[in-house]
Parts: sequence; C-alpha cells; structure tokens
Amino acid sequence: MGHIVLDARAYFTTTGRYIRNLVNGLAAIESDHRFTLLLPPEGIAQWTPPSSRFRAVPSAAAFFSLNEQTLLARQIRSLKPDLVHFCMQQQPLWIGVPRITTFHDMTLLKIRNAKKPLAVSLLRRAAGWAAFTAAAHVGRANIVVSRYSGDDLRRFTGASPSKTVLTYPAADVVAAAAERVALPSGRFVLFVGNQVPYKNLERLVDAVRLVRREHPDVHLVVAGRIDDDGRRILDRRPEIAQNAHFTGYVSDGQLRWLYENASVFAFPSFFEGFGLPGLEAMRHGCPVVSSSATCLPEVYGDAALYFDPERVDEIASALRRVLLEPALRGDLVQRGHERAELYSWRRMARQTHDVYERSLRGR
Repeated sequence: MGHIVLDARAYFTTTGRYIRNLVNGLAAIESDHRFTLLLPPEGIAQWTPPSSRFRAVPSAAAFFSLNEQTLLARQIRSLKPDLVHFCMQQQPLWIGVPRITTFHDMTLLKIRNAKKPLAVSLLRRAAGWAAFTAAAHVGRANIVVSRYSGDDLRRFTGASPSKTVLTYPAADVVAAAAERVALPSGRFVLFVGNQVPYKNLERLVDAVRLVRREHPDVHLVVAGRIDDDGRRILDRRPEIAQNAHFTGYVSDGQLRWLYENASVFAFPSFFEGFGLPGLEAMRHGCPVVSSSATCLPEVYGDAALYFDPERVDEIASALRRVLLEPALRGDLVQRGHERAELYSWRRMARQTHDVYERSLRGR
C-alpha cells in the first residue's frame, strides 16, 4: 500500500477538470493506495471524498511563488508520502520525495505575457524553463496529454523519452440540463475560453466579419468570463461588438445550450496541449473547425475542418463551408461523435494508476 499525495491546488479551476476526473477515476479502481489531495483552503468544505481512501488538506501556496518553494515543499514532506503527483507542472524544485508530473503544455515558455513588462515576462519564462527542466529530470515519470506536448517537453527540457508517458484526457457530455442563453437572433459561431492572445480570438472576429458580408444573420458568440485580454481587445477595437457577443461567465447548463445550438464551433488557437473544448463540442453534436497548429490535428483527427490560424481568409472559408454545406456539417457531426468516443477519463485514470505502480517500485 502506498501513500500518494496529489497536488490538486487547481482542482476548482477550468483546468482542474483533469484533476477532478483523475480523482474520480482513481476512486473507481480497486487499489490499496491511499491518497491525500492538496486543495485550496476555500475549497475544502465543498469537496466530498469519493471514497474512504481519499482525504484533503489545505494549501494556500500560490503557483510560481516563494511559498510554493518553501511552505508547500515542507508541507509535502510532513505528509510522509511515498509518491507525489504534481497534476500541474508548477511545483517546488526540491521536496525530498519521489515525484511524477503531468505536463499539459509548454505555453509559458513559448508565449510572452503581454500583460507584463518585457523584462518581467522574460524572467518568468527563464524561471519556468529552469523549474520545468528540473521537474522533468528529477521525476520518476513525466505524463503528457498528447504526443505533441511530449515532443515539446523533450524539445524544451531534454526530458528522457523513456520517462515520458502519454495519457490522453477526454470529454464528457455536460451533465447539467441545457439552459438557454439570451443572444441576438440568427445563426452563431461559438468560441469558448479565455481571450489571451495565443487563443487567436481577434482573427476569428475578423473572419466572422467577412462571413457576415454575405450572411448578415451570422454572428460570433464568445463564451466565458471577459478577462483583461478581452477587455483590451474591446477597448482597442470597439467595432468588434458589432460582430461578436460576449456572454461573460456561463453556467454548465448555459454552456451545454450553446454547444447544442451553435452552427459551428471555432477553435483558432496557436498553441494547445490537448484542446478539450473542441472535443467537448463534438460530444454535443456541434461541428468543429479548428486551427491546424500544434496538437489539434492529432486530437481531432478527421473530425474537424482545419485552417491556417494565421490566415483570416482560411478561417472564414472553413466557417462558410460548414454554414452552407449540410452534407459536410452532417459528416463532421458524425465523425465528431466517433472521435470523442476514442477518449476515456476512466482509461486515463487507469494508465495514471499504472504509472504510480511503476514509480512506487522505483522504475
């Protein structure tokens, strides 16, 4: 029997979906291991252990902070684990305990943070590179969520291929009942996510504007909280409001309704580690047009219509095709259902449990 600590500080965030499904999947596996989750203090009261083998302790250490390097490391050692799984790549450099890490992507090392001064952004990237490299080399295994993210990990950190394990995430149908969202009348293109520059939202807006010249009933819906990047876009280009509707925060039920009623889901991102929103759209029968960058063709296969994310005209052409060709739309919906079925949270949890077993044996 092993005691495994899961760094689940991101449990209640959007990216915490990976952690939540991992925990539920581990609870369904017959195992003698016991698990301790590190959760944010404000989330402890709302968390329910999935079985008697799971417990949670609070950790207020912020990502990329001094407390992460000192207090969190000390707390982990005090728990006396046999193994620590860092479910995100941010972590203390030294903990004195065997570890594995899930590396979702190398975006921090690729993208300059425009919200920070150049010197601060470069310093953060340098610190991230040092931290990721150290974690990739000292860990007993490095879990990646796509072949592309594994290649990126090795390219940036020199991590050993023999220690790299691929476990694909998955997408489920949103369980909440569909809840209508008040939108302008007409057909809509759906974008889900934050508005950081590498998500390429502005080119999508420009592509929808081109489509609207011939089909004025089509508009863009941007679902999700409007962040600082989104406000900057709207402040700099107020005309965007003529072609796009920003919903702000949406509930699970509202997100389901948007997936089920959108004419097409667009994913124009420059960089992704897996691309969960597009797969989630497929689950709900929404045809997907996608950037051809990074991992997205690997994950979506033949279930999406691809475009060069640099080319506004290509994005617009892909949107027009889905909007105007019913046969293509139906084909994408069918292929999307089939593609989404290839991915399983249960399988991901089982593969991760196998990594624990090998790591606990020192392999």
